[in-house]
Amino acid sequence: MKKTTDVAIIGGGPAGLMLAIELGCRGVDCVVLEEDIAAPDFPKANATSSRTMEHYRRRGFAAQIRSLGLAEDHPQDVIYCTTLVGHELTRFAIPSRSQALARTSFGDYGEESWPTPELPHRGQQMLIEPVLRAQAQQYDSVHLMLGWQAQSLAMDDEQVTIVSRHAHSGEAFEMRARYVVGCDGPRSLVRKTCGIRYSGQSDEARDFFGGQMLSVYFTSASLYDVLDKPRAWMYWAVNAVQRGLLIAIDGVDQFLFCLQLAPGQSPESVDYKAAMFAAIGSEFAFELIATGPWHAGFTLVADQFSKGRAFIAGDAAHLFTPTGGMGYNTSVDDAVNLGWKLAAVVKGWAGEELLDSYEAERKPIAQRNTTFARAMADSIGGIKVPPNVDAEGLDAERVRQQLGDALHRHVRNEFNIPGLQLGLRYEGSPIVASEAGAPTLDEPNHYLPSARPGARAPHIWLDGASIFDLFGRDYTLLCFTASDHNAPPADALAWQAAAAAMNVPLALVCCSSLDARALYGADRVLVRPDHHVAWRGDASADAPALLAMACARERHRALQPIAA
Repeated sequence: MKKTTDVAIIGGGPAGLMLAIELGCRGVDCVVLEEDIAAPDFPKANATSSRTMEHYRRRGFAAQIRSLGLAEDHPQDVIYCTTLVGHELTRFAIPSRSQALARTSFGDYGEESWPTPELPHRGQQMLIEPVLRAQAQQYDSVHLMLGWQAQSLAMDDEQVTIVSRHAHSGEAFEMRARYVVGCDGPRSLVRKTCGIRYSGQSDEARDFFGGQMLSVYFTSASLYDVLDKPRAWMYWAVNAVQRGLLIAIDGVDQFLFCLQLAPGQSPESVDYKAAMFAAIGSEFAFELIATGPWHAGFTLVADQFSKGRAFIAGDAAHLFTPTGGMGYNTSVDDAVNLGWKLAAVVKGWAGEELLDSYEAERKPIAQRNTTFARAMADSIGGIKVPPNVDAEGLDAERVRQQLGDALHRHVRNEFNIPGLQLGLRYEGSPIVASEAGAPTLDEPNHYLPSARPGARAPHIWLDGASIFDLFGRDYTLLCFTASDHNAPPADALAWQAAAAAMNVPLALVCCSSLDARALYGADRVLVRPDHHVAWRGDASADAPALLAMACARERHRALQPIAA
């Protein structure tokens, strides 16, 4: 066991493992302390966003993730019914795995509304974590200590000391690290030790998705026959007797059912079988695997994301109500943002000031994403269900039509979110160039591609490959030129020389596509390791000054606006 390391990561969920992958691919020594020896075996997060899939693509395993979960041709639709065997009120179409690869439209939106090489994917976290573990373990500099729980930590100006204990043997172990990152969930030892508090709402009451919830994980070979509907990924029961949510895990016989407990009920006292049968609208044979309580109604963001040599990410930094499916995805994005910055500092090509940009960039995104999740929880939780919604007759039909229209407006807002997933940006960050003019609106349901500094670099297909696939592991200078076959222009070579003098890893990519040049809006574009734009401009730019700015190597002056 290692007694010293560069980065100690407490918590081996998606955030901790993705952080280890980002460090490992850059040769940074890190240790992951994870108290659970086995990967999780209970469903939790079940939606991987486009942005997360793009991160998995950067590291080369997006196809492996997309192979998990529902069958290749199983629809990933979301449907709303009175009871699940009753009337279907509305359906929102989400491409299956095979349709996603074929670029099928999302809901009733065309391909152009999701300009990404990686559409969202539905696959349970319990299936994804083993892949993340395997990816992390392939790097010699990553050390997974499974079964070890961090007990305490102490910091000074030079290092962090972590005392951990093995969950089974009780053996104690002390380790020292340059930095520690708490990816250790809502009860984070790192956050509490640093005295960092959450701010926001923690107990919002709603008719659904507000308060104590219970998840029921089960198998049933007959449920699809009972439902007797075109298949979907997520089924919502919306009636006046028992609301509930059913999620298909594997498209064969595994399911998760979620219900909200009434005031005064406990997970032990609730008759989950009766609730499940009432929401589905029929009894059916099933075998229980496990139940798990959880809480809806959180909209919480940590007041700080770091203190001294300690950082927090994932659920330690923010807690969501799961509407919109952004909790796990925001966690992965935290890890990617922090990972390359820690690597840059440890490897010596950036100063510690670079780490200050982590909170500056990620805290506003956490506030943005939790606010969206709360709005969607308010939307679905506040929909009133008429008592005659499952009755017969013309009046009931009109009621169902009105309810279906309201639900369709909701589902489009909750699940058609290219702006939320692809439109995140770090404008105003200390390591992003300023640019005159107003940015495009940040709208969850609409995304307008932009290479304005701070934005995610926009995707475009080039000879069947995404432009993302051309970017280097760390910084990339995109040079739009007359021909890809010419030698790099002189100014690009000057960038390369400046980067070499500063030990900054920089890849040069020359591109002759006029469409790509129009999309990026400049002749030269500096793209960060996380595929956000650091700067764009022309060939006369001061390369050393811009690299210093992007790496937080020195104070930089305000940059002049570019001529598009």
